Amino acid sequence: MIERRLWKNGKTVAWTVRYRDPTGRQRSKAFTRRRDAEAYEDEISSRLRRGDWLDPRRGEVTLASVWEEYERAGTGHLRATTRQNYRAAWRNVDPYLGRWRVNRLEQADVADWIESLRRQKGAETVRQAHRVLCLVIDYAIQTRRLTTNPARGVRLPRRPPARERILTVDQVHSLVQRMGSQGDLVLAMTYLGLRWSELAALKVSDVDLTRRRVRVVERATEVGGRMDVAAPKSRASQRSVAIPSVLSTVLERRVANKPADALVFPAPDGGYLRNGNWRARSGWAAATKELGLEGITPHDLRRTFGSLARSAGADLRWIQRAMGHESITTTARIYAHLYDEELDVVAAALDRLTRSATNGGESA
Repeated sequence: MIERRLWKNGKTVAWTVRYRDPTGRQRSKAFTRRRDAEAYEDEISSRLRRGDWLDPRRGEVTLASVWEEYERAGTGHLRATTRQNYRAAWRNVDPYLGRWRVNRLEQADVADWIESLRRQKGAETVRQAHRVLCLVIDYAIQTRRLTTNPARGVRLPRRPPARERILTVDQVHSLVQRMGSQGDLVLAMTYLGLRWSELAALKVSDVDLTRRRVRVVERATEVGGRMDVAAPKSRASQRSVAIPSVLSTVLERRVANKPADALVFPAPDGGYLRNGNWRARSGWAAATKELGLEGITPHDLRRTFGSLARSAGADLRWIQRAMGHESITTTARIYAHLYDEELDVVAAALDRLTRSATNGGESA
């Protein structure tokens, strides 16, 4: 029910909505406009009928406190690197929205935050921060603090075009030569297509020279200064990759006279190889700059693997399996730039068919 009341000054009118919650407790909320009170009464009545009424007091907590609870209770099943990425993304949310009461956050507030962050950060950083915000508010919904997520449906900046740094075979082998004793890693990343974390965790027992296969069963990732060793991030990432002839000699040398649990590509101290340390100490920056490849990363060698395989005629489904992509859509998106060249191949094939048909018609 709605009651009309005068404030103590005798002039201001308040419209108070009174109702009983599912426990029988009487509750009320006052409004300065009757239409707002009527809208609220309709909303409360509908929620009570549907059984999804929420105690308003549960939403009177800050977004930062919900994040802390979510991080503690809702991320335990995630990989250490994923949790680290979530924490990094949250640092772009907290200064602007962390003090907001969850039940007072509206879509316009989220849009303002995105616009403010967009002026300071790149599109991908904004999108990652928004994703974590959505996850935190979804957790608030699961814990019955909210019914809808005001972060959903907000317009986000577009992702920039993918930075394509694909090397040619000649560039790869020039880089191998420039890298000296570290050229083995360049060759392995290019012709196995492994992620850095997968290459760092590769053990002698994972290399089958007889069957010419490398098994990917672990990954080693640096998290907060320590190495986190675990199974690959997805079922598709646990796979076998064929060893091309160009890599056979390198792997034979790397596994010779080593125990099964030894690392194939260990750090100088015998531990797991760290990406940043290796790039700093191996001469990577100088070698790539000398070849006019300044700015490329070891991950670009993995992309080069997929590109070279596709250019050589490998089926996209084989490339998906070899690279450990969960979806062939991911593989197709990454290597879409090769389709233009394939269109030329299709056109040439059609030309050959039409010439053959024309010549056959003339001879008849």
